[in-house]
Amino acid sequence: MKNVKLIGHALGLLPLLYMLFLGVTGLGANPIERLTHETGQWGLILLLASLAITPLVKLPTSVNFKPIKQLKLKKVMLWRKYFGLYAFCYIVMHFLIYLTLDLSLDFEFLIDDIKDRPYITVGFLALLLLVPLAVTSAQTLRRKMGRHWIRLHKLVYFINALALLHFFWLIRADYSEFWWYLIAFSLFMLFRFVEKARRLVRV
Repeated sequence: MKNVKLIGHALGLLPLLYMLFLGVTGLGANPIERLTHETGQWGLILLLASLAITPLVKLPTSVNFKPIKQLKLKKVMLWRKYFGLYAFCYIVMHFLIYLTLDLSLDFEFLIDDIKDRPYITVGFLALLLLVPLAVTSAQTLRRKMGRHWIRLHKLVYFINALALLHFFWLIRADYSEFWWYLIAFSLFMLFRFVEKARRLVRV
C-alpha cells in the first residue's frame, strides 16, 4: 500500500517538477501566459486521470485471466483521491496566477471577467465546485457523510465537463489537443453509463 501511495504522490507532483524545470530553462516570450496554460492544462489532465482509475481497475479484473487478476489493481483506486486533490491544487494555482499576475489582485476586474467572459465564468464555477470535493476528501468526513459523500463527489463529472468547456473557449486555432481530452472524457462517461445499466439489469 505504501508503494501505491508513493507512486500516486509522485505522479501528482510530476507536473510541478516539470513546471519548475521550465522556470529554470525558460518559459518563453510570455511566461505568465505559459504558466497559466501549464497549470490549467495539468489540472484538466489530472481531473481526467481521476476518472480513468475506475475503468483501469474494473475492466482488467473483469477478464477471466489469472495473471491479470493477480495484479491486485484495486489498490490503485486510491489514486482517484490523489489525482483529484492534485488537480485541485493545480487549478487553484491556475486561478491565483490569473488573479495575481494578470489582474494584479483587482477584484473588480475579476467580477467583471466572471460576468462578461463565458470561459472565465465556467472556469470559476468549476473551481468553486471543486472546493467541497477537496474539503471532504478526508477519510473521517467520508465516513460521517456516508451516501451523501458519494452524491457530492459525483459532481466531478460535471466539473470535468466545465473544465473542458473552459479549455475549448480558450483555444484560438489548434483544437487537436482538445479533441483527445474530449474523447477520453466521453469514453469514461460511456464506461460509467454501461456500468450503471448493468447494475440496473441485475436488479
